[in-house]
Amino acid sequence: MKRALWSLCAAGAAALAADGAAAQAPDGLEGDWKGRITIKSGRQFDADLQLQATGGTWRTLFQSPADPCVGIPTPMQWRRLDGGDYELHFQPSKTLNGCRDTVVTFQRVDATTLKGQSDAGAQIVLTRR
Repeated sequence: MKRALWSLCAAGAAALAADGAAAQAPDGLEGDWKGRITIKSGRQFDADLQLQATGGTWRTLFQSPADPCVGIPTPMQWRRLDGGDYELHFQPSKTLNGCRDTVVTFQRVDATTLKGQSDAGAQIVLTRR
């Protein structure tokens, strides 16, 4: 469960490899976001995400004594893909050695909501604050 949660948190969420075009896009992701992670068991966890033009920080609002990778501030990068989706590259390994980096593709649901799924099967919904 803890590795699945981390995969979701790290995925989820949520670092995009920002290139110049994505950073200048009028519908970019810059700003504050709330994350809601739903793991396969149905349990849900919240996260905070702050994004700037070149990246940002993800933090799951849950910590696990069994998994130090969960709940740490996680650097991320983002970029907009050709089809309009967004790719977030979560990089916890830059904060804590041994943590696994994850890439998640998010689709825009509406003007303030993005939805994606981690490689561990966790659903991640991001809502702009």
